[in-house]
Amino acid sequence: MQFTEVTVPAGLDFVHYNGAQGEYYYVETFGPGGAFFDHDGDGWLDLFLANGTYLSGERPDPLPTSRLYANRRDGTFSDQTAATGLGHSGYGMGCAAADYDEDGDQDLYLSCFGPNAMYRNDGDRFAEVGARLGVDDSRWGVSTGFLDHDQDGDLDLFVVNYVDFSLANNVVCKQGRIRSYCEPTSYEPVNSVLYRNEGRGGAFTDVSQEAGITLKGRGLGVAFTDYDQDGDTDIYVANDGTMNFLYENRGGRFVENGLQAGGRYNRDGRAEAGMGVDAGDVDNDGNLDLIVTNFSRETNTLYHNNGQGRLDDITPRAGLAELSYMSLGFGVSFLDFDHDMDLDFFVANGHVMDKIAEVDSSLSYAQTNQLLRNEGKLRFADVSAISGDSFAAPNVGRAAALADYDNDGDQDLLVTTEAGPPRLLRNEGGNQAHWLSVALVGQASRDALGARVTVEAGGVRQVRERHSGGSYLASHDPRLHFGLGANTRARVEVRWPDGQVQQVGEVAADQFLVVRQP
Repeated sequence: MQFTEVTVPAGLDFVHYNGAQGEYYYVETFGPGGAFFDHDGDGWLDLFLANGTYLSGERPDPLPTSRLYANRRDGTFSDQTAATGLGHSGYGMGCAAADYDEDGDQDLYLSCFGPNAMYRNDGDRFAEVGARLGVDDSRWGVSTGFLDHDQDGDLDLFVVNYVDFSLANNVVCKQGRIRSYCEPTSYEPVNSVLYRNEGRGGAFTDVSQEAGITLKGRGLGVAFTDYDQDGDTDIYVANDGTMNFLYENRGGRFVENGLQAGGRYNRDGRAEAGMGVDAGDVDNDGNLDLIVTNFSRETNTLYHNNGQGRLDDITPRAGLAELSYMSLGFGVSFLDFDHDMDLDFFVANGHVMDKIAEVDSSLSYAQTNQLLRNEGKLRFADVSAISGDSFAAPNVGRAAALADYDNDGDQDLLVTTEAGPPRLLRNEGGNQAHWLSVALVGQASRDALGARVTVEAGGVRQVRERHSGGSYLASHDPRLHFGLGANTRARVEVRWPDGQVQQVGEVAADQFLVVRQP
């Protein structure tokens, strides 16, 4: 299978502006984010790209803004930023899409360096209502997502915050005589935030402390997953240079259980520089595992879920230690790119120090991305070199958003880059094997966040969960995608967020299936 870069022919003329003019403000090297979501309800995924803005020095004219690109349904996009009101002019970072007010369309939350923003979808345009709803925290927000943490039927919101940085407290950092961006330890860690939705279209309340989201960390990535299969959504936060957090949901209140369950540290008992994270069942045993991307001269870490409440670091056994040791990973996404019925994964790579090559000639700021194919028996192989020319082209990769944007039945990739254009990678030939895409429509909440879908074909049971946002700064295709190999039919089961189990039964392959909760 090959991935072909189609950014230019697809009409994506966006270039990220990070505001860098020689002051080395820490925020300049960590963005931007991207979100696939269907803003107009036509069944085709549109693309939102977050942008930075002016920080100091020479002021650009015009000021850069975030952009919305509408899907033209022919493999191309058109810029609809002005028409939709999504031209955010702040310093955008991460994004997540969901119908928070239950009015039947997708809204968009944008975390920022500066006040975060909530864009309510009013049909023809979006209205920024972050301050009105109480979700406009001005700390440095990064990865974010919606979830129903208390299972009351409306969507709550979680925002990962990074460090206590401002332009006023910018630290001058050098490697020898070479100035570059600082280490995370130059700035104090901060709390992430959990907002409870107080009713459809109403305000949100910060319930972090009472809900147990109490620890300070240098958070970057987040994954939402029911790792212990008790029917509610747990939260995993990847922290930069400090221990990761596994917030186990116990009836709407969270307990940090990373030490007992695993996932707080790597197999050597060390905290790593966690960047991005994703959850997926890599061995089809029904339990959701975790992949965390880390700094160069660490490894990307694979935590295997043993089904008994334990996450074990199996990185060397999985063949990932050497493959990821020199790269610096940010965005990461599980996907079945070749439809062979197991989960592979993609990593967007790029360093954080722009002059790292002058300090260490074995490293570089721009790096090549990686595609890791699942070989079975918890082993992975790097197949980047045979997956298309795009994998030979280095970038300063950040977010990795996953979607079947052209509705051809296989999963495509969008990589955002620091101070550069995005890269849209179209999957060529993944749909030569059979597939099934499942969209869910819930009762209490249409988005059905937290639902679990099981698809069985050819004696293999695959599990996916429906979540919004996460990884690193990204929001993905809301449809759950399954490769089916040579199988032309599959059995489908849905466990809805309220615990109801629906036996959908046997369905034909190669379709976009919509399942509505009875």
